[in-house]
Amino acid sequence: MPIREYLLSSEYIKYWSDFNVNYAGQDYKIYITNLRLLMFKAKGLFFGNEEIITETWRQITGLQYNETGKLSRKGQFKFTGSNGEFILEGPKKGMLGLFKVIQRQTLEPE
Repeated sequence: MPIREYLLSSEYIKYWSDFNVNYAGQDYKIYITNLRLLMFKAKGLFFGNEEIITETWRQITGLQYNETGKLSRKGQFKFTGSNGEFILEGPKKGMLGLFKVIQRQTLEPE
């Protein structure tokens, strides 16, 4: 798991998505740590580049969850971070679980 290279010394992973989450038209895996929310994407097959977006729990405010679509329902949640509004979208069940984990972490950060 290459995400471990980006963890701080006292940071550990509490939860990760086993599904892709769409943010700004790109697919990411979400990692919840005791200190931050990490959005990670590996690009390229042979000469792989990695992209990571992070937000500390203090920076995340205004969580909002809703469902979209009629036949293929998707979960979507929004929050405000240091760089403005984030809109994440993915499978309904997975996104609801992710929303609950993030909500709990923002209310009770370690």
